[in-house]
Amino acid sequence: MKDHEELEEIRKRRNNVIIHGLVESTDANPEARQQQEEIELQNLLHEIKCDDVSITDAVRLGKRIESGDGKPRPVRLMVASEHQKDKILRSTKNLRGKKDKGYDSVFIHQDLTPNQRAHRKKLVQEMKARKSNGEENLMIVKGKIVVREKRDVMITSG
Repeated sequence: MKDHEELEEIRKRRNNVIIHGLVESTDANPEARQQQEEIELQNLLHEIKCDDVSITDAVRLGKRIESGDGKPRPVRLMVASEHQKDKILRSTKNLRGKKDKGYDSVFIHQDLTPNQRAHRKKLVQEMKARKSNGEENLMIVKGKIVVREKRDVMITSG
């Protein structure tokens, strides 16, 4: 029974991404906050060259802190298709080096179930331990730690 619930949860989350570090509006008016949120998301998607992605829903996760200090809450972004989600995840590399736009602390990842997050956390801990023991070029792919292939560049004269 648990496996069925987990699969259903994965299916529900398949078109979602989680965005951490996106500036949160401190406006007291909920409509103004929502409008500011939409503008921030449009700017972010434009920056990673995903202007053609259709957002079906965007929700801040967690309870809003009135004081406005502290880290911004994560955003769960639902898009129209799994293809669009994959496009966003592939394009997140375009955020690197965007300090001038305030995106240097923005991270986008797949919406994982609690079980998937726990499994990934164990893998990350194992990978850190292996790296501290001298192993190099490790990465997590499809739920496993693998050694990244070294790609040698061949220069040919012709």
